[in-house]
Amino acid sequence: MYTKRREHIEQPACTERAGASARRLWFGSYPVRANFISCALALLCTCALSCDPTSPSYHAIKAIDPHATGALYMCYEVLLSFPGNEHAIMFLALACMLIVPIRYVCFGRHDRLRASTVFPALAFAACMVFGRSYDLTDSAALAVGGISRIIMSLISGAGFAVLAYVGICLLFEFFDGEVRGCTVFSESRFGRIWAACHALLDRHPVIVPCCALLVAWVPTFIASMPGLFMGDTGGQIRQWFNLPSGTSDYLSLIDPQVLLNGHHPVAHTALLGSCVQLGMGLFGNENAGVLIYTTLQYVLTALAVAYALAVLRKLGVGLLARSIVLGFFVAMPLFSNYAVLITKDVLFTDAFLLLVVQTAMCMRARCGRGDWLLLALGAIGCAFLRNGGIVFSVIACLVVAACRWRGGGTRRSGAFGALAVLAAACALYGMFSYVVMPVLKITPGSRREVLSIPFQQTARFVAKHDSAHAGIPGGTDDGLVSDEERAAIDAALDYETLASRYNPDKSDAVKNGFNEDATAEDMAAYVRAWAEMLLKDPGSYLSAFINNYYGYFYPSEKSVWIYDTASSVEMMHREENTLYFDFEPASGSLVDGCNAAVNLYRCAVQRIPLVSLTMNSASYVWLLVLLSAYLVRRRRMQGFSLLLPLWGVVAVCLIGPCNGATYMRYLYPVIVALPFAMALVLRPVPVGAIHR
Repeated sequence: MYTKRREHIEQPACTERAGASARRLWFGSYPVRANFISCALALLCTCALSCDPTSPSYHAIKAIDPHATGALYMCYEVLLSFPGNEHAIMFLALACMLIVPIRYVCFGRHDRLRASTVFPALAFAACMVFGRSYDLTDSAALAVGGISRIIMSLISGAGFAVLAYVGICLLFEFFDGEVRGCTVFSESRFGRIWAACHALLDRHPVIVPCCALLVAWVPTFIASMPGLFMGDTGGQIRQWFNLPSGTSDYLSLIDPQVLLNGHHPVAHTALLGSCVQLGMGLFGNENAGVLIYTTLQYVLTALAVAYALAVLRKLGVGLLARSIVLGFFVAMPLFSNYAVLITKDVLFTDAFLLLVVQTAMCMRARCGRGDWLLLALGAIGCAFLRNGGIVFSVIACLVVAACRWRGGGTRRSGAFGALAVLAAACALYGMFSYVVMPVLKITPGSRREVLSIPFQQTARFVAKHDSAHAGIPGGTDDGLVSDEERAAIDAALDYETLASRYNPDKSDAVKNGFNEDATAEDMAAYVRAWAEMLLKDPGSYLSAFINNYYGYFYPSEKSVWIYDTASSVEMMHREENTLYFDFEPASGSLVDGCNAAVNLYRCAVQRIPLVSLTMNSASYVWLLVLLSAYLVRRRRMQGFSLLLPLWGVVAVCLIGPCNGATYMRYLYPVIVALPFAMALVLRPVPVGAIHR
């Protein structure tokens, strides 16, 4: 069987022809005009990458020409935004490297200027230009703050657009090769590697990946014992033990004696609290209970990824593609870090991955009862492990139902199966939310959680136009906020401190001033005030939105690693935790050694060029955008439909409280599910094929 399969895949006929043709197009002779234009475009791209709109200063310009004014001054501003001699060699080398791919894409191919490549390239250029401005100044000042800034933005935007267009064309060409099976990643090119992958991933499709992940992540597990705390961890544990927490302090509780509430998913709070309670009961130690929870989450996360890899095998994805996916999960430190991070997002992500995997399985003509049960498990897990997570269950089940219905014939029965799963998930979620929680007097979460966007917009408007009345000494007051609008805002958001609470990247401080006792009439008055101020300064509202979310589309300088052992110890030792518990990290030479190794490796991944992009939210959003554009371009709508749950996560991120520049955990479900979806939709086999 091994020999037959290897002979079957030995050197596809299209590979040699495609390789010879590609070499001619990449390195063959071109007209002088093509070479000249390619050189000019390569220099334009390097200008975009090297341009620094913050570098020109008044003193630097006056040192060159003390009498420079008007247009001459603007010219100096533009010219001084480029780095000059100190980086000339580096950017010249980069320009030389870009000439060949630019020439190939612009003059060696016939498939040019299609909407699927042009529009994403233009959008990418706009995000780079405006994202840099918001990243550095929390405004669009560096992009459109004067004529010289606009000129620099146009130059940078043009360069980024060319760079993005060339990159997208090459990426789509690579995708085409993957789909046709004519690619440099063909298994026939890696004989021994293929044999090793076959021995491991084909014969033991679940056990081997699961063990590989558990072993590779062990240093992080040891360094983090009993588990990594984050801001919400202690509060959830205290809720389970009916102790005061930040959420119970501000919510209007149904019963003041019941402090457990729905700010965090109640199911996750119950699981975490029960593990801690179990550890205290069996071992008399809350840290043992934390370790029980961390171990459970650690194993479930590895098992979820391993199951996804096994399903890729069933659906015909090649060995090397699966090996690359496994290698990504092994090598990327984000996954080992989150596997031991005590937060609701990790188990929700495991359920979300299962939901996406089973969506792909149930879209096929042949799927068994077990597949429907696992789809139901994923749908119910998403509904209970994240507030509002039922939305993703709805999307996935509707995708399966629509796909099965369009298939006609016997496939249509699967549509009713998907709807039955959806009905069961919604019924269980509704029963728990509207029957069980009221009976147990568990207070639901606050309305404020879905109002991040309007609250941030109001706060920015007030900080810009009425900060004198909002508690900031020396603040502005240009009369754009009327007394009626102040009163309407105050009924919802505590007007006096609103401007001082405004954080452009995070809405939590603004939301914390929300009046939980605000009536429907109060909220209606606030909405009217919000709409009136929108008409007065729409730019302020737009900036508030961009500032809160640009990190999902721009690789920000603010990107930092949030969750580590140092921050975990700080969270454990917060006063509200030490009053009731004695949380302590593990200690010893082995723990210290693992911690040092993990931190060093993590730092290397974050700092090495290009590799560091794997630690940035924007990289995964743009990969999802380009993969979606490619599938639409090739009219592979069934593959595109599989990405809809991932787009649902992105949409929720864009109404959430935090910028993707500093918080990746909101996008974490996309980061985990995207490798599976990408490997599946680009596989070079028919949709219904099954690898036995």
